Amino acid sequence: MNRYFLKKMTWVGLFAISSIIHAQGFPERNLTGVVPFPPGGGTDIFGRLVADQLGKQLSQTIVVENRPGADGNIGMEYVSKSNPNGYTLLFNSSAATVNPVLYSKLRFDPLKDLTPIGIACEYYNVIVINPEKTQAKTLAEFLDLIKKNPGKINAGAGGTRLVIDMFTSAGKLDVAVIPYKGGGDAITAVLKGEVDFIIINTPGIIQFLNQGKLKALAVTGPKRQFDIPDVPTTKEAGMPDYVYSSFFGVYVQGNTPDPIKRKLNSALNEITQKPEVIAAFRRGGAEPVQKSVEDASQRYLEEIKRLKELAVKVGIPTLD
Repeated sequence: MNRYFLKKMTWVGLFAISSIIHAQGFPERNLTGVVPFPPGGGTDIFGRLVADQLGKQLSQTIVVENRPGADGNIGMEYVSKSNPNGYTLLFNSSAATVNPVLYSKLRFDPLKDLTPIGIACEYYNVIVINPEKTQAKTLAEFLDLIKKNPGKINAGAGGTRLVIDMFTSAGKLDVAVIPYKGGGDAITAVLKGEVDFIIINTPGIIQFLNQGKLKALAVTGPKRQFDIPDVPTTKEAGMPDYVYSSFFGVYVQGNTPDPIKRKLNSALNEITQKPEVIAAFRRGGAEPVQKSVEDASQRYLEEIKRLKELAVKVGIPTLD
């Protein structure tokens, strides 16, 4: 065993010990939680819920910062280039796994520069219309309306547009897609009648569904949601080839030491078992989950791989 190898192993051991000692006192100050979309959308609502509860679990405050733009890439890049000390968190939903598929020239490596410390919940999306603007009582009627008016029906993309591209591909539909910075802006657009429909998760729209200002035509998951049990799945509504579900995760910079990631993971798994957190997620159409750091990382990588294969299969082009 040569001197170089012994020296290298000594440094590796010292780094590991230093990381463990640092994690024992972590966190010693407030943390920052980055939401890569504007206020009001599902990612923001879930992010603020997790920030509040996770901060209490860690005995520190997590200050939420909205850093929207470029379908969520601006906020993701910000965290990817942050200090890998665990004090800057990314609260993200489907954009975390969709954007690596849609964008060919990201200014960060999503597989190396970001890593999940855990998954807080899983959720489906909902196909939503403004009933005053769009005269359709069922998904079948809406699909018929789109086919009779090719290119004239507008979809609002709140952040990533992949879910809409998957929808149009599955139904062989021609719709115009209008991009917005986030789900909150897309919800406002459909409420104002600027667009005909959106496909989004329910936290930001449940109040408008209950008020009758918006109408849900179908849920994109394999089963109905408990917060809107009367809304059929896409399979039940006659569109069996369009099924989509995703998850809300908490991420850190990719080089963050394992002991810190495990401490954050433990705290996250604790809060997602609290009755008040479970109830809040379920009101937003999501189901809380608890996963290890390894399981979360595997799910993250597998979802990116699945979506890449799907994008190729249905012919969705990448963006610069």
